[in-house]
Amino acid sequence: MSLSNLFSISSSSLYAHQKALAVTSANIANANNPAYSRQVVMFGTATPNHRENFSFGSGVNVDKVLRIRNQVTDSQIRLNNQSYFSAEKQATTLSQVESLFSEPSELGLSHLMNEFFNSWDEVTVDPNSTALRTNVVQSAQKISEKVSSIHQGITQSRNDTADEARAVVSQVNNLVEQLHTVNKQIYEASAIKSFNNDLLDKRDILIDELSSLVSINVSIDDKNVANVSIGGLFAVDGLHHTEFKVDQDSDAISLMTADGAAKANIQGGIFDGLAKLYNDELPQQISDLDKLTQALMDSVNEIHSKGYSQTDPQVTGANFFTKLDNGVLEVNQDIIDDPFFLAISADGAEANNEIALDIAALRSSKLLNDRTLADNYSDLVTGVASEINLQKQNQESYGLVLHQLHQQKAEYSGVSTDEEMVNIIEYQKSYDAAAKLIRVADELLETLINLV
Repeated sequence: MSLSNLFSISSSSLYAHQKALAVTSANIANANNPAYSRQVVMFGTATPNHRENFSFGSGVNVDKVLRIRNQVTDSQIRLNNQSYFSAEKQATTLSQVESLFSEPSELGLSHLMNEFFNSWDEVTVDPNSTALRTNVVQSAQKISEKVSSIHQGITQSRNDTADEARAVVSQVNNLVEQLHTVNKQIYEASAIKSFNNDLLDKRDILIDELSSLVSINVSIDDKNVANVSIGGLFAVDGLHHTEFKVDQDSDAISLMTADGAAKANIQGGIFDGLAKLYNDELPQQISDLDKLTQALMDSVNEIHSKGYSQTDPQVTGANFFTKLDNGVLEVNQDIIDDPFFLAISADGAEANNEIALDIAALRSSKLLNDRTLADNYSDLVTGVASEINLQKQNQESYGLVLHQLHQQKAEYSGVSTDEEMVNIIEYQKSYDAAAKLIRVADELLETLINLV
């Protein structure tokens, strides 16, 4: 072996361990960066020199810098992300809707309906009392205001859900575009066999974020390019990407391609939670509230229209409630203006109170779904609370799984400063040894020159 080979071997060791020290330094610098994956230098033997019957080593190379990542864990995190964020969105929104009912309290519809029927009971004692008649009208107006408040609140929540869905799709399009750019950079780096670990980390962060918004499927090709589909539709690869939009009508929202050619089947993520709220949960609550209010209106009107007012002249056939439109329950304006338009008497006699008694008895009558109005309202409120509890349980369950998966990921891909410090010492000693070897080679060369 010539002295030049000795210099070459030593320099290769210096370069390789210098590179290893740089990678280790990057690991330590990113020890608290959750988006970073630990990197490991893989050394390889340089191609040996063959001379006659002998083979001489020619040093060491850095074959590759591995990014330590577990694809199975990554896939499980993305899958559970979709379920977790869908449940979280539904639980959060439904909790806001639940507060509209103000239950249990004196401001709740249950208490107000009870007060309304109580006022009819009370007016039977003295049908000619202006105060008691006014109390009936005021209790009805309170019901009207509360029903309108709940209806408007749920409707506004539904509209807000559609607006948020559009914002989510805007995020999806932005992430897809970023993935497309990163995919191209990864492909170009792979083509020239350049280490692209930082780009791979960026790619995986984008995919994880996308999985929190919509349901996705990911496959990685031999160039490390991510091929991603959203709801069964192509989204992005190394060459192309798709833009999405929200398709909305009065009944439903959905995700589809911007050109309207195909509709995605979203089964997870924030968009899935928003779609379930807009398409199913909130319309059902509005429908149940409308049916309850309609039953109250129809049953009271049916009895009230048979009675007589105490006006001059007396009026019969008048409805107590005049209209239910878009959650607004209107009390007969004539009754509001003059409480004596209230029909309490069944035959026109001032002392007769049969109409008031019959309306008061509606409290215990099975007017809807073979149940009382109070029971139906209780079912509505309980149904919302049950759905909230279900989604919170789902959120907690998936959250626990995600926590464990992230711990596994940190243990596998995270940086251990203790381990990296050991590597620094190891690489430093190897670097020092290579430097000493160069000094030895230099001394040998000097000795040889002096002999000449």
